[in-house]
Amino acid sequence: MKKYLSYCLLSGVLLFTQVSCNSNDSIKAAAEQSVAQLEQAGVKDMENDAIFVAEAASADMLYLQLSEEALTRGVSPEVKQIAQQMQGEHQQMLTELQNLSARANLVLPQTLGNAHQDIYDEVANKEGIAFDLAYIREVRHLHDKLLDRYEDMAEHGVSMEVKQYASRQLPLIRQHLEQAEALENKIQ
Repeated sequence: MKKYLSYCLLSGVLLFTQVSCNSNDSIKAAAEQSVAQLEQAGVKDMENDAIFVAEAASADMLYLQLSEEALTRGVSPEVKQIAQQMQGEHQQMLTELQNLSARANLVLPQTLGNAHQDIYDEVANKEGIAFDLAYIREVRHLHDKLLDRYEDMAEHGVSMEVKQYASRQLPLIRQHLEQAEALENKIQ
């Protein structure tokens, strides 16, 4: 009974701390919650894995939202085609990430992180060819950053599940980056 009360008290303190910090960045909040849960379960040194999983989920959500915008507002057929591909493949990545997080006791953000929200807002405020250019530029730029992050996690992740997830996604991220670079060069 004492253990149960201690557990409840600790959970309450963690929840209060999280709410009182009022972190409005969903990536940071999800990563902190993951680390707290994992440390409570006796798993240490998972900060980088937790941040990666939260960042990856937010990035996938960003691709889904931007691709939806591109499908409805894009001017170029090539932009619409790549948006449709991104939408399907990043939905699959997000689903796999959700399954991984459930198995590994990791928390995913439910909304875009602040930086990803800023990117969405910037691209979504454009019209016509300016939208197409902004969309494809961000797809290229974000995949370039994702590639570095996924390569790092494939090599240095603590959790074998996280390392394997990152490794499995690398060929797709490379393909997306190449496609985005080619389309960006064509549109410009």
